[in-house]
Amino acid sequence: MQNTSNVASAAAVEASSRPPGDLPAERLLRLVHWTSAASRQLRRRLAEVAQAFDLSDAELLVVWLCHGTGHAQIELAGAIGTSPAQMSGLAERLRARGLVGMHRLAMDRRRQVWRTCTAGEALLHQVAGQLNELAAAIEAALTADEQQAAESLCERLAEAVGSRRTTAGSPRTGEQDKQHASKEAA
Repeated sequence: MQNTSNVASAAAVEASSRPPGDLPAERLLRLVHWTSAASRQLRRRLAEVAQAFDLSDAELLVVWLCHGTGHAQIELAGAIGTSPAQMSGLAERLRARGLVGMHRLAMDRRRQVWRTCTAGEALLHQVAGQLNELAAAIEAALTADEQQAAESLCERLAEAVGSRRTTAGSPRTGEQDKQHASKEAA
């Protein structure tokens, strides 16, 4: 019992010796606050650019995400922070405008992948001019290397937080995550 008491005392001394606001919970809350603030500002600016093309910021992001190999609808929903049901309507609106199209994979005909169409590629090319202006404004405050570092850190943060998802209070195993993702993609 003495050993447990010593460990608790040592932890209390360590916590009290930290500068105010440097507790793990405080750091986490600051991280949530500042990543959210940055995301809101970036999404607001992206929405301003997208509006000129009669799109929302989420729609523009989906057209961009579908560029190249494309993504399954559930992946797109997760990437832009919307529900699969909302993503279904969004993808259908973009398909109706000829910006993205649904394709089935040769190896798994059940899996539907959305890819940017020719009109979507042309749109991305048009949008690039305005986005380059926004990027230049950001580069006045952050160098390209700093932006790359921020992107890398945010990617690692998303992976770290995503790997800790829980169901009913217990962490999922990697196998459970794979099964869940497989069910959602089907």
